[in-house]
Amino acid sequence: MIPDATTSHVRMDGPTGAEGAAQTPVVLVHGVGLDLSMWDLIVDDLAVDRLVVRYDLWGHGATPDPPGDRTINDLVAQCLSVLADIEETTRTTPDLVGLSLGALVALATAARQPGAVRRLVAMNAVFERSEADKRGSRERLALTETDGLEPVAALAVDRWFAPAWQAAHPARVAAVRTRLTTTDLDGYLKAYRLFVDGDPTMPAAAARITAPTLAVTGELDVGSVPAMSHAIASAIPDARSRVLSGLRHLPPIEAPDATITVLRDFLDSGAA
Repeated sequence: MIPDATTSHVRMDGPTGAEGAAQTPVVLVHGVGLDLSMWDLIVDDLAVDRLVVRYDLWGHGATPDPPGDRTINDLVAQCLSVLADIEETTRTTPDLVGLSLGALVALATAARQPGAVRRLVAMNAVFERSEADKRGSRERLALTETDGLEPVAALAVDRWFAPAWQAAHPARVAAVRTRLTTTDLDGYLKAYRLFVDGDPTMPAAAARITAPTLAVTGELDVGSVPAMSHAIASAIPDARSRVLSGLRHLPPIEAPDATITVLRDFLDSGAA
C-alpha cells in the first residue's frame, strides 16, 4: 500500500500565506527519472509573487519508493495530497503544472478530481500515442530492465536536447544525466511502466477536466510531439495549445526565460 503522501519530499518557495502572495500558488510535477530540481531555473521568478511547491514523485529524488506495484492512481493520490495541503494552508485552490510523466499525473488528477485544480498546464505530454510511439517506449523500458539506467540516460539526453544545445550547455546536460543515472532503479522502472501504458481512462476522461488548460510542448520534441498537445486541447472543454519554437523535451531547462513567459502569461492572466 502506498504510504501517506506526507512522506513525500516537498519544497516550497515564495510567500507561504495569503498575505503577500499576489498570485495563486502553483504545484510543479517533474518527469520520469528526474526530481524537483528539474524546475530550479524557473522557480525564483515564479516565486516572486506566489507560493511555488515542488515535490518528488514516489521512488524519485528524496521521496521513498514504496514496496509493491505502482498505478497511476497512486501518483494521483500523492498529487492530491500535496494540492490539499496547499489549499488548506493558503485557502486557495492551486494551479498545477506537470511535464512529461508529470503532465500525465496532472491530467489524471484534474480529470479525477476537477475541483482540486484552478488552472492546469500539461507540458510535453504524451497523449493518444500510436502503437509505434509505444513500441519505442517499451524498447527503452526493456533496455533499462536488462542494462540499468546508464544506457537509457544516454538515449534520453540525446532525445531531450539538440546536439548544438548540449554543446553550449554542458553543465545542464551533466546535471540531467547524473540525476537520471542516480535515480532509484526500481522507482524508475515502476514509474516508466506507467508512462509506457499511460492513463487507462484517457482520452475519454479528458472531457471531465474543468480547469482552464494549456497544453504546451517543444516544436522538436520527438516523443511529446505538437500533435499531442493539439489533441489535448481538443479533448478538454476549456483548453488551448502552444508550441515552443526550436525546443525539445525539457523547456524549463532548455529555455527558462521562454518557459517563465508562457507560464506567467497563462497562470497570471489566463491568456496563452
